[in-house]
Amino acid sequence: MSIQIPDFFHQIVSPTTPFDPSKPLPDTNILRGKSILITGGASGLGAASVRQLASLGSIVTIADVQTDAGTTLAQELTSQGHRVSFVTCDVTSWESQVSAFKHAISFGGGSIDIVVPFAGIVGETHIVDQVSLHPASLDTDPPPARTNTISVNLLGVYNTAYLAVHYFRLPAPIPAGPHSHAQPTNAHPFKKTILFISSIAGYVSHPNSSTYCAAKFGVRGLWQGMQKKAFEAGVRTNLIAPWYIKTPMTMREPADPEMNMELMGFVPIEGLVDAVVRVLADEECQGRAVAVFPEGNFDLGDNLYEGFAGPEMQRRLLERFKGITG
Repeated sequence: MSIQIPDFFHQIVSPTTPFDPSKPLPDTNILRGKSILITGGASGLGAASVRQLASLGSIVTIADVQTDAGTTLAQELTSQGHRVSFVTCDVTSWESQVSAFKHAISFGGGSIDIVVPFAGIVGETHIVDQVSLHPASLDTDPPPARTNTISVNLLGVYNTAYLAVHYFRLPAPIPAGPHSHAQPTNAHPFKKTILFISSIAGYVSHPNSSTYCAAKFGVRGLWQGMQKKAFEAGVRTNLIAPWYIKTPMTMREPADPEMNMELMGFVPIEGLVDAVVRVLADEECQGRAVAVFPEGNFDLGDNLYEGFAGPEMQRRLLERFKGITG
């Protein structure tokens, strides 16, 4: 069905070219020498992305609360000739994030080009289950709701995006010599990039955790709300929404008798990394949401012109569940 979009809305959002995973991999040389900050990069999805981007010649800073894991990974990759650094960072602390950005900028030769906020935690018990632990009474006040997941997975990402846009405005460093990694002044300017990490739980309900859903829907909303003005300010923004992937975080998730994780299926971590590299390396990719399913990576069409991901997400989920149920 063809929908006529009023002219007013064109001022808010513009149609963009869909992400096409069937196309050849973009030229990844564009990522060589780029200064990249990855929060939550010490383990799981973040660490896998750090490894791949470092192998492509990027200058990568890992920012994570897991000091031992982050230090070990940075030392391992550095010993292999890659340019990787680690800085301890708690994304719920403003001061800690500012310090991490300054570290990344210093390590990156005076600039930062790409930010990927991977930092995240497993959601607390569902809000209804939290409430059920305490009898309803006017004599005793209930304890505060547990919202650590929102603090890390949403507010932490919000502050990461804020600082990214802020520090992206730094003037380009002047090449200091033949071995400098700074971009020549006559080169095609690289558009600064934030790649948001949401989840399929940012599109459909997650039965285990209302807070995880709230946070991941919030990340999606943040991306939707800032992408046009960010682009006008010279910043590309895209989003990746993975299905279940085996990581230390997901494997710690409390068992749900209504869900068989193995039956639901897992995405190979390589699928997520492929989406990250393709989106970061393709400067034409702007304002796109990419779902990472066991069947492959797909553009969700998460915009006004394509139904805000509804039709595509419905189709992909029906195919997924049909495969599960036979």
